[in-house]
Amino acid sequence: MNDHPRIAIHGYGTYAISYRQMIEFAKVEAPDVEWAMLLPTSHHLDIVSEVLSKDRVLCLEEEQRRDSLTPVDMAELANYRGSIFVDIEAEKKVFKHRRADKQLMLAAQIYRIYKQFLLRLKPTHLLMAHIETFDGKVLVGLAKELNIPMLIPTDLRHLGGVYFSRDDQEQIPAYRKALPEGRDWAASTIGNFRSKPGPAFVPDIFASAGEEVLPIGQKSLPKRAWGFVSRTWKNPQLFERELLLLSLKYAFPRIVGGFRSVQGFFNGLQYDSKTLAELPSKFIYYPLQVTPESSINTPAPYYVDQMRAIDAIRFAMPSDWLLVVKEHRASLGIRPASFYRALRRKAGVHIAHATMSSIELIKKAQVTISVTGSATLEAFLLGRPALVLGGCFVADYLGGVCSIDQLPARIKASASAPPSDEQVTSALAEIHSVRYECVFRPADEPGNFGHRPQNMKRMISAVLDHIRKLDEEARAMPADSLVRSKS
Repeated sequence: MNDHPRIAIHGYGTYAISYRQMIEFAKVEAPDVEWAMLLPTSHHLDIVSEVLSKDRVLCLEEEQRRDSLTPVDMAELANYRGSIFVDIEAEKKVFKHRRADKQLMLAAQIYRIYKQFLLRLKPTHLLMAHIETFDGKVLVGLAKELNIPMLIPTDLRHLGGVYFSRDDQEQIPAYRKALPEGRDWAASTIGNFRSKPGPAFVPDIFASAGEEVLPIGQKSLPKRAWGFVSRTWKNPQLFERELLLLSLKYAFPRIVGGFRSVQGFFNGLQYDSKTLAELPSKFIYYPLQVTPESSINTPAPYYVDQMRAIDAIRFAMPSDWLLVVKEHRASLGIRPASFYRALRRKAGVHIAHATMSSIELIKKAQVTISVTGSATLEAFLLGRPALVLGGCFVADYLGGVCSIDQLPARIKASASAPPSDEQVTSALAEIHSVRYECVFRPADEPGNFGHRPQNMKRMISAVLDHIRKLDEEARAMPADSLVRSKS
């Protein structure tokens, strides 16, 4: 392994607090590692500065205050990896309501600031939090541009634990192997899921009994409010009305919940069937995802408007099938009623009640299709046909991400050849070889399961073990292949 790894961390949201604690544990567990952190805002700058010197912390918000917005010299973006316009769409609310030229100016400014910091520190690896917003996406592009290996902890959903992806498409590491112990774990996991399907997220799976939660360092509401006023006063050009409204929603969850309950009641009346017996005989199942949300915005921003996915599927499916759409329970009180009215005017669409069992719909469907939703993993575990329209780790085992022009052929092929038990077992055995028994979660998540001492130690061990495997992989790679992988 790299004798002295220099790891730069993207401290998004309250992940910054978790990573701050991890760095403190690393002083004992891995004293040879050098750390740095990129903070999008100054919310947690004070507590991060307790473990890192000033020159190893970049606060984007403060650097933007010193750097005025100017028209973009497009030549500056000549080496941008990917598409800056796609990455801007990863934003859920912040700066999306601004004029197009202002959005591009802000994006180029962030790109410039982050690039200068990375060029100065020259990290050997870039450890992400959860990739959200443009500033997270731009780091993916910069890592490719500057040849910095990325470590992106990616939750394995129903399977528990994490692996490290190299980009925002959740690609599984190339060093994966289906080993005998992995096959045993796979058989047990498949059997348990089929007998009793569990939830898509199991953060408590590795929690140690009686273990105390580490200090979270969350500020009180008055302090957060004063911080907002202070930051806005210092840098009014960064004020975002949508971000203020979002902050108010988080500050008063009960009031917001009350409104959403009423909205959800009326939205829940917009359905065509409430029981499995009322479903059409042949159908494709499309479970709606929460939007805007990083699970779509990050890997597949084209489908943030899920009507695009719905239209693409219904135009590609056989004429004797219907498309059954079911709302995500978390979105029932969020989307406007006009969304469902528009959905009911689309020929070939059948709306299932939000309370209907998604597992039973998967079992009855000819094919389950999602952008990146967990229903496709559930279908795979059950041996049922499935397709994904965006980047997610199960895509590798479903024939890859399905483009719009491939949909008609892929729908027919998938429906006629569901995954065999051997295919599912082999896939899970491979995943087991890259899986780590820890969780990387924001500090303030309910239960705080990631923010505990034993999990912190497992996080450090996982990061260092993955770096070691990347080094071994690089040493085993022929020189010409290594050059191609960096280009």
